[in-house]
Amino acid sequence: MINKAYAVIAAAGSGSRMGGVSKPNIKILGKTLFEYVLEAFDASCVCGVNVVCSEDNEDSLRVLAKDFKKPIAFTRGGATRAESVKNGVSALPKDAYLVCVHDCARPFITAEMINTALEAAEKHGASCVCSAVTDTIKQKDALTGFVSTPDRDSLFAVQTPQCFKRSLYLHAANAVGAAIADFTDETSLLEEIGVEVCYIKRLETNIKITAIDDVPIAELLMKRRTQV
Repeated sequence: MINKAYAVIAAAGSGSRMGGVSKPNIKILGKTLFEYVLEAFDASCVCGVNVVCSEDNEDSLRVLAKDFKKPIAFTRGGATRAESVKNGVSALPKDAYLVCVHDCARPFITAEMINTALEAAEKHGASCVCSAVTDTIKQKDALTGFVSTPDRDSLFAVQTPQCFKRSLYLHAANAVGAAIADFTDETSLLEEIGVEVCYIKRLETNIKITAIDDVPIAELLMKRRTQV
C-alpha cells in the first residue's frame, strides 16, 4: 500500500512553440494531452491531483477535468518550471507523503508507470523514469573548445514522472532558496542536497511533445498503442 501519494501536473506552459495553443490543450486523435495524463492518474494509486496551470489555460483545463473521479485542484504556476512545481507541491494537503510530478506534455504515461515510480520513491526517497540514450553524444568544453564523446552506455535521458517524499523536496527547496529557478527538474534539485535518486529505465514510448512537428509522430504512436 503506497502512503498518501499526490500528483502535481506541470501544465502552465505557454505553447509558444505550438502555434500559440497551450500544450495541455493540444489534441492527439481527438483527445487533449491533459485528458490522456488525467486518465493515467485517475487509474493510479494517487489520492488526488494538483494541476499547475496559467491564467490563460485554467478555465479550459477545469472544463476538461470535471468528469474525472479523483479530486483535482488547480494552482497558478510561477516564472519557471521549477517555481511552478514548487507552487504545486506547496499547495498539496499537509498529509501528503509522496509526490509524483509529471509534465503534461508527456501523454503516454500509464497508471502502471506512476505506481512503479511511487513504490520506488517510497523505498528510496526519490525516483525518476528514464530511457537509454541511443544517439552518440558530443560534449564541448566552453573554455577550451575541446570536443569529447562520452560513453553512451553510461548516459540516460531523464523523463517524468519524477516521484519523491514531500519532506525531502521541501527541505531541498528551502536549502537552495531563490536558486530553485535554475533547476530544470526535481532530480537535480534533490541531488543538490545529497538525495540518491532511483532511476527506472523504461522501454515503452514516453515522448514529450515540444514542437508542432511532434504531433503527427505522437498520433501515429498513440494509434499503435490503442490498437494493441
